[in-house]
Amino acid sequence: MGIVVARSAMSRAVAWSVTLESPVAQPFSVNATLGIPPPTETGHTDLAPQCRDRVRATLLNSAEHWPPVEVQLSISGAPQPTGIADLAVAVSVLAAVGEFRSTPLEKILFVAELGLDGALRAVEGTWAAFDAAPLLGITYAVVPQSLLPEFGASTEFLVLGAPTLSAVLAWLRGTSALPCAGTHRWST
Repeated sequence: MGIVVARSAMSRAVAWSVTLESPVAQPFSVNATLGIPPPTETGHTDLAPQCRDRVRATLLNSAEHWPPVEVQLSISGAPQPTGIADLAVAVSVLAAVGEFRSTPLEKILFVAELGLDGALRAVEGTWAAFDAAPLLGITYAVVPQSLLPEFGASTEFLVLGAPTLSAVLAWLRGTSALPCAGTHRWST
């Protein structure tokens, strides 16, 4: 499942993820709203408490913060995700508090699961998730660093690798670079 995040308001951020439950990857939105109820949407009105707890623990274990206000997390257009949505949730929560104001988050696909220690874990279907990227206007994809050797150069988008959530957040904040494997070419 891949994730794209776009900050849409001061207290709300939308992260785009991809479900791989059908033969074709389908994008869906993860919404983080701080301090106020989210707008009425179709789909799940709240993510599973386990997802919220995992992401909160991972952020705290990564020396990040969880907002001191009510955080409403919801998804639209997909079945209830498992841990594969964790990275989308973490980035959308921090985007909602204004962490990544100058980063074009709507152009980034995140394809990794979070460990409680902040490690990025590979997910089944990474290549399938990339198939949905053109629908979202993706120019970057972030995967666990251990997967970088699987990707080669092309002209479609850059594939970057990160070992941890902290490395991804440092890159999003512009304070560090991520290694680049090249780019992925769509099969036509």
